[in-house]
Amino acid sequence: MFKQACRLLTLFSLFTSPVLLASDWQAETSNKHLVVMELFTAEGCGLCPPAEKWVKQLPDKGVTNEDIVVLNFHVDYLDEKKGWVDRFASPIFTERQKQLARLNLFQTVYTPEFFISGEVLHDWRAHGLEAIDFVSDFEPEADIALHAQLAGTTLSVDTTVTVQDQENREHSQVYLALTENNVLSEIRGGDNAGATFNHQYLVRAWLGPYPLKTDGTTELKTQIPIDKDWKLVDMSLVAIVQNMENGYVLQGLALPLKD
Repeated sequence: MFKQACRLLTLFSLFTSPVLLASDWQAETSNKHLVVMELFTAEGCGLCPPAEKWVKQLPDKGVTNEDIVVLNFHVDYLDEKKGWVDRFASPIFTERQKQLARLNLFQTVYTPEFFISGEVLHDWRAHGLEAIDFVSDFEPEADIALHAQLAGTTLSVDTTVTVQDQENREHSQVYLALTENNVLSEIRGGDNAGATFNHQYLVRAWLGPYPLKTDGTTELKTQIPIDKDWKLVDMSLVAIVQNMENGYVLQGLALPLKD
């Protein structure tokens, strides 16, 4: 009789205990302007490893995630030229690079290429830290709040953006991205044959543009599928607000997707 009662209590607890099926994260910007750095690379590019290494070492130079949002896009136009197909490359990322080049009144793109809050950085070795420090002093021109929930293999994202300036409201758009750190990749061809990359801030997904409402506040609901090969603990959800007339990124926010 006692054993039977224990079984019944065990079954009852299984059905009545709460079952956590989702993870929940949220963040919002402060009164600090975060620099948004976009790096365009390719695994077949022999000049790209130093650029990725420089980005990885930014915390050692005093530039942390509290100062900067980094997006590392892999472009696909070198796949057939270098003898190595970059599995992380996408024509969507190539188009983003071309879009930024057009906003900067340039017709050519290359790797590695840096953009700091929408403006091209020609000599990242000599002027990268100076550019980051310069843009950091600007006042933020947008507020961003992110709320993400994971249920199964789908990330549900609520994004709220507030822009005060009327001109920015008319010309700005919102982009979302998923990035992943510590992505190892062995290179067996191209300029970097024999090397092993440890990619940081690797862009896995790029979504948008989403338009802003003219009243200054925009709320977006987005569903993002999560690939089984992505390590969620190393991922971040990123949102940026960019003026598409002059290219300037008003504000950025990165939300780490880990406990």
